Amino acid sequence: MTLPLPTLDPRARRRLEIGLALLADGQPAEAADAVRAALEIAPGDVESHYALGQALEAAGDDAAAAYRAALELDPEDRMGAAVRLALIGAAPAPAQLPEAHVRTLFDQYAPRFEASLVDALHYRGPALLRRAVDRIVPEGRLDILDLGCGTGLAGAAFADRRRRLDGIDLSPGMILQAMARNLYDRLEPGEVVAALAGWPERYDLVLAADVAVYIGDLAPLFAAVRAVLRPGGWFALTAESHDGEGWLLGDRHRYLHSPGYLAAVAAATGFAVTEVEAAWARTENGTPLPGWVAVLRAA
Repeated sequence: MTLPLPTLDPRARRRLEIGLALLADGQPAEAADAVRAALEIAPGDVESHYALGQALEAAGDDAAAAYRAALELDPEDRMGAAVRLALIGAAPAPAQLPEAHVRTLFDQYAPRFEASLVDALHYRGPALLRRAVDRIVPEGRLDILDLGCGTGLAGAAFADRRRRLDGIDLSPGMILQAMARNLYDRLEPGEVVAALAGWPERYDLVLAADVAVYIGDLAPLFAAVRAVLRPGGWFALTAESHDGEGWLLGDRHRYLHSPGYLAAVAAATGFAVTEVEAAWARTENGTPLPGWVAVLRAA
């Protein structure tokens, strides 16, 4: 991920770009040398410290100091340095990805999001949710809330089932893309759990396509969703899975959740598990990523 840094000295920018190119070419030691040269010119550049961490990590060297420097310079953590620290064992795994990291990632990703996700990664999360919901609630119009609505792919998948359709997304760039569909009655930017705390509407169905992958501890999310569902309402979500217990942070900056963990959190937050089906929602390097689609019912 590249941050907009218009004030970076052109000489430092050029050395950083060389370093990133060398890293992409599989030459991490040489990349680290190039990035160190950039930091000699611009020692306060967040992206260069993060890139140095990436190069050192790829070379099998200690990258913790570089990532910590990036985090100290940018406490909001747009680059995701805290995530890399956790993945190299230098810090505990955060309960969810830093908001600024996710917002920056998707604001930059928004203009090409659908082409990259649907065409390159064969994303089918909204279609999985639609099939799961139709099996359980085959007829009728619903008041629907689309969490992490992105560009509106899930909203489009449920367009003919909506009586009301609202959406929340952390990225303002994604919200602008969703607005262009003219499907939503209300669209708001914000972190989903915080936004739901003051949400005035109540729903028959809440969707969360590819949202759980950015949150480790799902209990706050489930509790917030339960608060905006009518009694007997439905919560449909996709997630990526692993063979162990609980949740863990994966190498791709995405969280994995076991089905057993889902059931435990659902029970603790006022849901009954109606359906859990093993299903992949996207691919990585052409390989489907193990996951599941679930439908929960509010007690």
